[in-house]
Amino acid sequence: MKKISKIFAAIVIFLVIIGLTLPMMSVFAQENLQAPLQEVENKVDELVQLKDDSSLSEKDKETKEIQVRKEALDKIIELSLAEIKNLENKLNSLELESDSQKAAKEKFLELLGNNAVYSEELKKNIAKENLALDEIKNFAQEYKNWRESNYDIYVKKITAFTLVFQEKQVLKTANTRLDKIMSDLNKLEAAKILKKTDTSNLINLAMKSLANAQLYNGNAEKILLDAIKKEILDVATTTPALEMASSTADALIQTATSSPETLTKAPEPEASTTPKIISEENKAQALIEKSLQEIKSAYANFIAISVKVSQKLKLK
Repeated sequence: MKKISKIFAAIVIFLVIIGLTLPMMSVFAQENLQAPLQEVENKVDELVQLKDDSSLSEKDKETKEIQVRKEALDKIIELSLAEIKNLENKLNSLELESDSQKAAKEKFLELLGNNAVYSEELKKNIAKENLALDEIKNFAQEYKNWRESNYDIYVKKITAFTLVFQEKQVLKTANTRLDKIMSDLNKLEAAKILKKTDTSNLINLAMKSLANAQLYNGNAEKILLDAIKKEILDVATTTPALEMASSTADALIQTATSSPETLTKAPEPEASTTPKIISEENKAQALIEKSLQEIKSAYANFIAISVKVSQKLKLK
């Protein structure tokens, strides 16, 4: 019985560990960029307040406006560089096997690298002394145009691509844990502590969930790689795809190009009655989320097995 207790203890510890490591699935969330984004919004607030500041002369107001716009654009560039670094780190952490997967990764890294170089050069230019107000506005407009043509259209595809392969690692871990649980249950069954029927339904449910998760993930990968090959590797096209930080930063860049008379906070987007075209990356994203739900279901069954084993041992 002492040996059996050790086996059970191992299972309990094992199942507790998997419960604690579920937060690992936070890899599916983008790192927090709220702090730099808040700094940008604070600068926009300064611009809005400056417009109504009657304590300054027109000359002093323009001097102050130039300084605040420079600082705002600098913060926007820092936000963009932080997001680029975040995406590069995610891409470089992926375990890829096929040539198509590696080709997509290398192309994405190239695109991000080009954007980082452009952003760094612009950062140097706006740091120059004695820039006129129109020059700052032009820099902001040029940066907005660059992002729209060379960055925003790729961000969502990059994010979906990284999620697919991060999820593959989570799936691999879940399947390994399922194998370990089944092995330990076999030992308990051999020792007459459990009957196969005690946990077979839960095992079958977990296996089904992981099989579904694998299917959803595989379909998401195929959709993405096909789209990347067609739209990026073979020929460059413009696909509307904006991430939260990207689109918000662009709205704030637009603010930096506005005149004091029209300067306001970026408006909320209006609801559109035009039917939305579901992009390939959005289809893939939906499949990734379905896969994640199936993985969570499998873990729920793992925990249920732990409870079942505990109940059986109390009766011994």
